[in-house]
Amino acid sequence: MPYVDLESVNKSTVVSDLKKVVGKKVSQNQSPTLVAKLVKVGKVNCVFESVESDYKETIGLVGYKVGVQYKVPTQFAHNSFFY
Repeated sequence: MPYVDLESVNKSTVVSDLKKVVGKKVSQNQSPTLVAKLVKVGKVNCVFESVESDYKETIGLVGYKVGVQYKVPTQFAHNSFFY
């Protein structure tokens, strides 16, 4: 597969796709609970908020902070939901 420059990606499509899933939960490796919901979409970064995991006891995440907000590059956020 050829290299795709980030600038060549249709950012308006990426942003519009993400705006449709604001408020939905997704598996997110950057989240302290490994699960987060999308709060805000931007052209460069998106804001996620950690939510409680359904498997917190199984994976040993008891006591981790819920409600922590953090930024993720928009392209990474898009991959979380659509790939």
